[in-house]
Amino acid sequence: MKPDLETRIADAFGAELSSKQLSDLLAEVAQADRDAQTASEKARETALDPATRAEAVAQARKDMEDADFRRRRLERATAKLTELKTQAVQREQKAIRDAARAAAIEARDQVAKDLIEYEELSVKITNLLIRLKASNDQVSPQETAEAIARQAGDRWLVNVDDTLPKLLETVRLPKFRRDGSNIGYLWPQRMPGAW
Repeated sequence: MKPDLETRIADAFGAELSSKQLSDLLAEVAQADRDAQTASEKARETALDPATRAEAVAQARKDMEDADFRRRRLERATAKLTELKTQAVQREQKAIRDAARAAAIEARDQVAKDLIEYEELSVKITNLLIRLKASNDQVSPQETAEAIARQAGDRWLVNVDDTLPKLLETVRLPKFRRDGSNIGYLWPQRMPGAW
């Protein structure tokens, strides 16, 4: 059986309710406040009606006072529950931010782990580019391995094509770690001091 509203209001201050639960409770409190206002007005009408007998006036006056007192308690409950809801919203927003940060850190750690492959792959690509350059030096421009592999066409050899830039001219591969030299790139290859 569901506890009465007064009990659930009191229990809310000892529990960590969600903002949704507190919103629902505040809606019930607002309805109870409206009901108490209606009861107070009805009792006031009865108490002030000159046709009401003395014993009924006393009861109506007591009912009015009870309803007014209930309204004051409900007003206080609304203020305090609203504070709790604000805290719950802040707590939930922090939990969302914390979860997003944890996910971002997890993704970052995975990328950092995967980046280790760059060192091996960049060396392989550099060696391939060295071989391509050596091959280019031994054949005519129309017969380069790059033009053939990329199906670039004859005009590509003459005109600059930003949609298909030439690898040897545009690729830049940074070294993955410092190696004590003053050269930070695997490709393009430069002699020390040539920068």
